[in-house]
Amino acid sequence: MNSSIYIHIPFCKKKCDYCDFYSIAERDRAGKCNDLSDSYISSLIREARIYAEFYGIKKWRSVYVGGGTPSILSPEQIFNLISGIKDAAGFDENAEVTVEMNPDDVTEEFLSACGKSGVNRLSMGIQAFDDRALSCVNRGADCRIILNALETLKNHWNGRLSVDFIAGLPCHTHESFKNQFELLKKYPKIDHVSLYTLTVEENTPLWKKIEDGTVNFSYEKADKMWIAGRNILEKLGFSQYEVSNFARKGFEARHNSAYWKQENYIGVGAGASGTVYDFCSKSAVRWTNTLSVPAYIRGVDEEICSAKKNLCFLKRNVENLDETTLEFEFLMLGFRKIEGVSSADYKERFGKDLSERIGANRADGIFFQWKKNRLASEKLSLDGEKIYSLNRRGILLLNRFLEQLI
Repeated sequence: MNSSIYIHIPFCKKKCDYCDFYSIAERDRAGKCNDLSDSYISSLIREARIYAEFYGIKKWRSVYVGGGTPSILSPEQIFNLISGIKDAAGFDENAEVTVEMNPDDVTEEFLSACGKSGVNRLSMGIQAFDDRALSCVNRGADCRIILNALETLKNHWNGRLSVDFIAGLPCHTHESFKNQFELLKKYPKIDHVSLYTLTVEENTPLWKKIEDGTVNFSYEKADKMWIAGRNILEKLGFSQYEVSNFARKGFEARHNSAYWKQENYIGVGAGASGTVYDFCSKSAVRWTNTLSVPAYIRGVDEEICSAKKNLCFLKRNVENLDETTLEFEFLMLGFRKIEGVSSADYKERFGKDLSERIGANRADGIFFQWKKNRLASEKLSLDGEKIYSLNRRGILLLNRFLEQLI
């Protein structure tokens, strides 16, 4: 089979106050980043080979290196990592190979190593082009660094480029938030934008600051800012194709679509998750690796030494998904997409009628009511099959819609 692969780099110079992903700040590690990362990268490559052999993976359809901060690696390390992953199973002819990076890590040398290894897409976290907002959440870069990074990318990067923005950061004014999108005019190389609404995760430093009143935060303000950002992006030629993602025509992220379409993806690295589906039996296996770099490295080493190579030594939590779970996830992920959910795909996967499941043809049905309230629509595919979707108003209320479907 072919599969996508996600590679987790859990190292950061420092953690942003809103982050709840598994990562280790440099100040919390003994020794230098490079000393630990070399061993970790070797384990990542070995784990990818284990899965490629176990599942008979011939090609990686897409590769995504996320974190943490992948760009904290040296040019030599990122080259060795991508080259090793490619050796494990090879890249599909049209494989999308993405590396996340922070503005303060953008150098000509790092970009050169990415290009030579096969990386063809970079995703840079701008988050906000406003020094006060960035400082308020403990981001490492400021506006000067962001501009320098964009200039370096403009002059020394020939691949695709995506950037992230966050709506609702404390200390970010509406005016400054809207003005930051002018960057997209100045740097037309940016072909993809992820626009997220700030989520305040419990027990993060930001959550604690909001709880004790040190920082003010408003979900209503964040939502209004996101809508303003969406409107600006659309005027600039970026089309929304998923809840939080916008792209110029033809530049949608292929790796993320693997998640939304329930396609196989391997997750390697401490804290990484992966899912392999079996729609013949309407089941899947999902795993999440240990949240410990030393335990992760030991587990991979033990698996390599095992004669059976049966994944039993890998330090991970495994969950077996049943048909009920897969069916709801299919709807949850499908309705995140602007293109919606295909009745033909649903029928093929689960052998059921989608219109009946979502109540599309009954006056008291959920989808019927949302369509009546001009929050949803249906259309015919080229094959004459029904496609159901939420419109740009309805997708703002996605969670409410999904709650009604449960």
